[in-house]
Amino acid sequence: MSAPFFSVLLPAYNAAEHIGNALGDLLKQSFRDIEIIVVDDGSSDGTADVVRRFNDRRIRLISLSTNQGLVGALNAGLSEAHGEWIARQDADDRCRRDRLDRQRNLIGKTPGAVLLYSRARLIDERGWWRGTMRPPKTDCELRWDLCFRNSVPHTSAVFPTALVRDALNGYAGDNVTADFDLWSRLLRNGVDVGDESSLVSYRNHAGSIMGKENAGTAKLSNAGVARILEENLQEWAGAGSEMAGRISAAWLDPSIVEWKEYFSLTEQLVALRPTLSSALIAEEDYSLMHRAAGVSGECVADMLCAMKSIAPKRYKALPQPRTLMIRVLNRF
Repeated sequence: MSAPFFSVLLPAYNAAEHIGNALGDLLKQSFRDIEIIVVDDGSSDGTADVVRRFNDRRIRLISLSTNQGLVGALNAGLSEAHGEWIARQDADDRCRRDRLDRQRNLIGKTPGAVLLYSRARLIDERGWWRGTMRPPKTDCELRWDLCFRNSVPHTSAVFPTALVRDALNGYAGDNVTADFDLWSRLLRNGVDVGDESSLVSYRNHAGSIMGKENAGTAKLSNAGVARILEENLQEWAGAGSEMAGRISAAWLDPSIVEWKEYFSLTEQLVALRPTLSSALIAEEDYSLMHRAAGVSGECVADMLCAMKSIAPKRYKALPQPRTLMIRVLNRF
């Protein structure tokens, strides 16, 4: 039997409530040359029993005796993959019927592609829409974006199996930094391409992988994130090491930022990339403002005042309705 084109890598921990829908979506894909590797990461809620109810030879279940965490589960599944390409999906997420077909076609149209991804609908526990993740579509703009934040929905990602497993030694880091680290390493070996359609729905709730990441952010070691940001800033944005350190520090802890310095430094980098979309830069500024709002209303006010003074075009380009909402919620 020949190897499948895609190995869908689906880690699951206590995912009995949602994994049936995730598997149903994958089994209904219009592109059928796939295997689905479910890694049950020591679940105690009957996740494996739900998986076993599906009578389809394309599903392979790997059961880990103890919980290894997301990185351990991903690498366990990666080691067993037979497909030429890995397609990621989380056990509580959904995908469109044409997801893999569209991504297979993009692979064929993009020589040197090592990372494919799409936009993602954000949904809550009930499946209700909460927003949209909008990563850049082009290689140039994604590299720039990865200098400031990780905007690629992990559950939408596709990448070459052999490159990640054999050359890059799989996933590394912790549950929050693992995908950010992998995208950065991948893009030093080829190019990326995004689909502007939302091919996946990313569930964000207290029990989801995304929800757990958000809840635990403050407890994570920032050293891994700082390293990724600083390396990307130096290689892809043209920052020196000191500049990269100052910019990454602003994203890691907005409470300590001297905002006029931050905007002066980033304006220097923006000037080196005149073709960058103003909408992309505005989304990054908005993301940082949202982080500042988590500190205090005063922190956001200081940021906006500095932006208006140092980078007035960026201030005007901010998504104004959302900016106003944050200002109202923080009462300034």
